[in-house]
Amino acid sequence: MMIKIGVIGPDDSIQRINHVATHFDNIELMNFPYHGVNEIEEILEKNRGLVDQWFFSGQSPFYYALEKGWITEKEGSFPPLHGSSFFGALLEAQMKEQTLLNKISIDTISKEEIETAVQFHSFDQLEISTYPYEGYRSADELVDYHRSLYEKGEIETAITCIQSVQKRLTEAGIPCYRVVPTNLSIRMILQYLLERAQSRKYQKSQIAIVGIEVIYSTQTLDESHFSYKMKHQELDLKRNLLDIAQKINGSMVQLGDGLFFVYTTRGELDLHEKESVFTTLTQEVKAHTDLDIRVGLGFGVTVLEAEHHVRLAFQHARKHESSIVISVNEDKTVTEILPSSESITYALNNLGNEWKDVLKEASVSSAIVSKILSLSRHYDKEEITSQDLSRWLKSTERNGRRILTEMERIGIVEISGEEQSGGRGRPRKLYRFQLK
Repeated sequence: MMIKIGVIGPDDSIQRINHVATHFDNIELMNFPYHGVNEIEEILEKNRGLVDQWFFSGQSPFYYALEKGWITEKEGSFPPLHGSSFFGALLEAQMKEQTLLNKISIDTISKEEIETAVQFHSFDQLEISTYPYEGYRSADELVDYHRSLYEKGEIETAITCIQSVQKRLTEAGIPCYRVVPTNLSIRMILQYLLERAQSRKYQKSQIAIVGIEVIYSTQTLDESHFSYKMKHQELDLKRNLLDIAQKINGSMVQLGDGLFFVYTTRGELDLHEKESVFTTLTQEVKAHTDLDIRVGLGFGVTVLEAEHHVRLAFQHARKHESSIVISVNEDKTVTEILPSSESITYALNNLGNEWKDVLKEASVSSAIVSKILSLSRHYDKEEITSQDLSRWLKSTERNGRRILTEMERIGIVEISGEEQSGGRGRPRKLYRFQLK
């Protein structure tokens, strides 16, 4: 299986990356040279569907595209720069300037990385001014930094990681040399992007089952189970589901009154932003048929595993009285789409080996603990009360107190204070997570 990787960077960087890539038989590179970072947007827009991953020549163009929202972290990467890269540029500077350079400025690479490399080689006589940063910095900012130090006489030469910065400083008569990634660093990122692309291709071929279940109250079901109104509502629902099945290239099966499964692949759902398309479906079904539905998405390597996860999603969805969309991944990670169209994600598996034995003896499951932790992060609450739990879990405040008391007993939370309820009665206890 050939993996296509798009390479974005200056011409000389692309040539170096292409040379290293000759060691990979299952990688095909597509080169996209640029002269300015503003060209990156057009490159990504026109060629996004042609590549599996993006290889950026350096930190600056990658984070520039990331900050602009043109790319996500899962779509690409860049080769990191190490102390050895710095010494390569320093040696080049010494050779070309034909003198021993002791005062140097350098940007991008972290101060700790430079200090470690200098100490390792016992180059204590070097005076190095560093300008480390994370993310993106404009070329103007970096040029001003190096020029200011040179004009004050604090440095003899500048070392940069950006081609445009080197060009402008050289044109201004300031000695400047460029740090480039090592072949080992480039090779490491190529291997990383290859494995990530293969993993995503594998995920796209996974089985996905979309379960749709009509929410009937017991009274409504008894009164209208055999009514023509209910049958007409179901026919209207089928039309909506057939439209969805056609959109995601799936196959729809009715398993009983008000229960439907649509079989497709994860790749097809990814094209339609998974949960969001079904959130829209619940609203359309309500508008057209006056029916509330719950949607469960299950993913798995086999049909059996995917169906098991759909039914697991339904178990969580039935705790809600209104329409909701819940998905369960192959690693049993649950994602719930809230009424506000935001989502929370929590794991059904244990919270780590240190809590495994503790939770076995507890009367509260790891899934509940994980969900409460995710909800506290979602609502940005460092301290929680039984009232919070009753609202989040759609249960009574008494049940919330029971869960918190049990979590306190096994050491997952601790009492951090009290909160007045605003009326009669004892104040509520405030709890804080102790999980690391």
